[in-house]
Amino acid sequence: MKLLSSSQINAWDEYTLLNEPVTSIDLMERAAKKCTDFIVKKYPVSQLVKIFCGKGNNGGDGLAIARQLLNEGYQISIYILETGNSSRADFEKNLERVQDHKQFIHFISNTSQFPYIQPNE
Repeated sequence: MKLLSSSQINAWDEYTLLNEPVTSIDLMERAAKKCTDFIVKKYPVSQLVKIFCGKGNNGGDGLAIARQLLNEGYQISIYILETGNSSRADFEKNLERVQDHKQFIHFISNTSQFPYIQPNE
């Protein structure tokens, strides 16, 4: 497996957006689907999945993955880190898309709100 740096990933994203008929939110959805497919192959549907998101584009990916896993029947907990940074447009769009499942969304504004994670989770 080849690992890319963040600048390489950004360059590929930019190239794709310029050379394919795809929007940034659809590109995010496509990337999330690949991750979701991997999780579905590797872990049983009974597996609780905890997803931690910032408010940038990577957080938007996390929200898309969470929504897709919910649609596959997985138990999901979504944790959104409330930092001082403003959120990105694609993050906000994916947050809207997951609003039907808002009971699974937890906002974290300080360290005392982080959930305890068991070693086997």
